[in-house]
Amino acid sequence: MELLAPWSLVGLVLVPAVFLWGLLAPRGRHVVVGSLLLWKRALGGGSAGKPSARVRLKDPLLWLDAVLVLLLILALARPAVRTAAPVEPVATLVIDRTASMGASAGAEQDRRADGARAMMSDVLGALGGAPIRLILVPDDSNAVLAERVTADEFQRRFAGTCGFVLASPGAPGLPVAQAEAARGEDLPVVFVTDLAPQEALPANLYVLACGAESHNLGLVRVAGRIEGEKWWLLVTARATATPGASDLLVEGDGNRLAELPRFLAPGASAEQVLAMPGRPPVRLRVALAERADGFPADDAAYLVLEPGRDLCVLVTGDCDDSLRRALAARENTAVLETPDLSGAPPPETDLVVACASVLPADWKGPAAVILPPEGAVPARRETDQEAPAEWRVAADHPLADGLYLEPPRLGPVRRYALDASAELLLGTRDSPLIVTWEASGMRRLAVLFGFDEAATDWPRRAGFPVFWRRALDWLAPRDARRTGFRTYAPLEPMAGRNRLASGRPGFYSDEAGAYGVSFIGSDEGFQAGPGRDDSKAAVEAIRASIEARRRATLADLWPYLAAAAVAVLLGRARVAK
Repeated sequence: MELLAPWSLVGLVLVPAVFLWGLLAPRGRHVVVGSLLLWKRALGGGSAGKPSARVRLKDPLLWLDAVLVLLLILALARPAVRTAAPVEPVATLVIDRTASMGASAGAEQDRRADGARAMMSDVLGALGGAPIRLILVPDDSNAVLAERVTADEFQRRFAGTCGFVLASPGAPGLPVAQAEAARGEDLPVVFVTDLAPQEALPANLYVLACGAESHNLGLVRVAGRIEGEKWWLLVTARATATPGASDLLVEGDGNRLAELPRFLAPGASAEQVLAMPGRPPVRLRVALAERADGFPADDAAYLVLEPGRDLCVLVTGDCDDSLRRALAARENTAVLETPDLSGAPPPETDLVVACASVLPADWKGPAAVILPPEGAVPARRETDQEAPAEWRVAADHPLADGLYLEPPRLGPVRRYALDASAELLLGTRDSPLIVTWEASGMRRLAVLFGFDEAATDWPRRAGFPVFWRRALDWLAPRDARRTGFRTYAPLEPMAGRNRLASGRPGFYSDEAGAYGVSFIGSDEGFQAGPGRDDSKAAVEAIRASIEARRRATLADLWPYLAAAAVAVLLGRARVAK
């Protein structure tokens, strides 16, 4: 049992005062009589009119008065009993674990993470063994981890092993903290980061930010471009304050390919396009000369050549579901869709499939056209009259083996006339169904009928996805696809590998091949700004939250004591009668 207003117990001194008053206070009633001579003779001189203390202590009214005062004093002290242990968190602790926490706070200063951890000491002391909601942004798997622990468990499990580590940039630390503050205005949220937010914050959000200056240099962007036997390298770097100029080194497969002395000057930015000699290496490392800037993660970029990379197919127009499934069934094929492509296709596009629409005017690569409009292919619609067509495969065409199954059913189709540049794959010269041709040195394919049930049952045949797989390989053969360098950010999901990249920059390899992990383009190391210390206000809010949740688990007894006092009062009135 606990007393919520223990200071009220000072009123217990009234209990012995009741007894003292009952013993010392005169008792009796004023009675008007005709003559005192009769009373003197009856009382024997008056000695029998003073009852002893023992007689007075037997008075029930005296005891009822004492019990009444005792019950009222105990009711004012608000005794309560605990009905359950506190289970709700008393506070939320949001910890920023982005890479900028691993940078230095300034010249000759500790890491920002060390300063933030020191600011947490008072807050953790106030939490003690109370339950808290801990959110790591991000955790080791580059996700937001929310877990209910105590402050002691946090110190033991998280502070040493996974407190502040190099993680993927861009994790939304502040939005997570603001969302937590909006969940409950009575719940204090402590946000531990390096730079204080500049926008207005909720009243229950407390920021612990050590603040930092930017004394960083690093690569902002590194990209390679390969065309035929030539290749170029784009390098962009930036420096805020360094002891001196930094050199740029380009290494491929262990050999030094280029060196640019004094590439990056202090407090400046630099960008250079390098025309590289020879064939592109499989592994390419671009690095600035080592300098102690407190954040070396972005001083180098690690790129890996990906010849014949995965095929990216862009589908425009109204694509039939069967065609969409057939295109995606091919391994290592990414399918992008857009109903209307008014501009240039995305740069990663290898092949365009246009459904009842024209190809982009500036697209010079391989393409397939389904039910094309007039003038889109080297075949013109001869008549609007519908005529049956034979299912006949040109045996000498490279894609003929893709139509090896039993010919599907065909309904009436429109009749086309082929140009001399078109090569027939399916149908006859009088009623062509599928044709191919070349444009700008790239292969093209056109299907001159639709895939609705009235036209054909081909999409429901087992050979439909087989044909499209072989058609994609024929239209964009592996050796004709663009070759490029690929690099992953730390903890970035790797396409087609069902895994994450390594959390540290460098070269890595697995059963799927080699890959490079770089930390560039994030500006994490360049972040600078003021600090903020809301630890005192956070401690007060946490203590108030602990007290509120402690009281929420207590059941007050004062109503029962008050009811008992009323019963005693009624009993006293009855006895007094």
